[in-house]
Amino acid sequence: MSCHYCHSDETILLLRQELQTKDHQLQRLELDLQTLNQKYVAEIERVGNIQHEKDLVEHELEDFSRNLFEEANAMVSIEKRARWQVENELAQTHEQLLAEREQLHELRLRLTRDDAEQQQLVKSRIINTSHNTRAQMDLEELHGIQHDNITSTLPVCDSIDEIQLDSFREYILASKNLQSLKKLNQTNFMKHCLTEDIEPCLRFGLQSKLSIKKMIGYLSRQACFIEINNHGNQQQQIQQIQKPLWERFSSANVLLNSCSACGNLSQSTPLNYRFKLDENENWLPIDQFCRDRLVAVCEFFVFIRNIQLGLYADRTVQDLYAENIRLRLQMFYSRMGALPVVLNDLGLDPHQIGKATEPNNNQQDDISLLDSTGPNTPEQQLSPSPINTTWTLELSSIK
Repeated sequence: MSCHYCHSDETILLLRQELQTKDHQLQRLELDLQTLNQKYVAEIERVGNIQHEKDLVEHELEDFSRNLFEEANAMVSIEKRARWQVENELAQTHEQLLAEREQLHELRLRLTRDDAEQQQLVKSRIINTSHNTRAQMDLEELHGIQHDNITSTLPVCDSIDEIQLDSFREYILASKNLQSLKKLNQTNFMKHCLTEDIEPCLRFGLQSKLSIKKMIGYLSRQACFIEINNHGNQQQQIQQIQKPLWERFSSANVLLNSCSACGNLSQSTPLNYRFKLDENENWLPIDQFCRDRLVAVCEFFVFIRNIQLGLYADRTVQDLYAENIRLRLQMFYSRMGALPVVLNDLGLDPHQIGKATEPNNNQQDDISLLDSTGPNTPEQQLSPSPINTTWTLELSSIK
């Protein structure tokens, strides 16, 4: 029995020792577990810190990238703007250079033209100082003064420019074929007349509001009225009627204290005449120089319409061509503003404009039902009165 208990005590003692050992191991494991848990927590915190720092770095990287792109875009925009400005300045400089070249070219042409005009003026002055020259005789013939000794006072010329004469002959033939006015104006003769004489004569200056094309179209077909201005230089605005014709030529109101053609004020040039295209329109004041231009153009159109109507069938081509030259010469003097001076030097009335030759009685009798020269253009002191045979461009009181 005692041995059995001794053995049990030993077993218990061993078990206690093992239990103590296990407890000691358990404590060591718990300590290890706490240590591991602390390390785990510390590692989690470290990982969290690292993740936070990573997020901060990524955020800073994004900000840096965004700022970098913004700065790059700004630099590109600034570069584009600077390049556009440079290109714009270059284009403006190029345009200015072209403008300066054009102005230089125009200045050279103007200087050349002025020299030519000055030479022409000197020549004309030389011609005006002598008597019985060709130009003076031509103007005198327009006023009905004939010269019997032309061949003795002037050098004899065997022929004239056949090209110009042929173009004039072609125009007469086209008129005989009853072609339209538009087709007749496309002939070489009329193109030269319009370009060289009629259009420059109706070009009244920069202040003019008249349309040259419309004036030519109107004066070549219809009436034109010119008379002495009895109202002087009263400053009153012309009353507008319903759809006045002048609104087709001028958008502004016309005042009586300035010339309606060239725009010059009456203080510089008296407005001794007034003008209207149709008898239902209002009168428009003009000075003598603009009146001379209008009447000279009208007389040339009288001559042209007489040819178109066949009223000069009894005259030779050379005779008609000579009168054409005289009428175009009259337009030149009126355009230069020298017609009154030239007429005065010839001993003629400076207010009198040379007329186209009237058709003979036989031709007028053959076409009694027509207006022989188209619409009439009376010039009188009171109201205009229609005349069926010719354009009356002058006052009977100033003849």
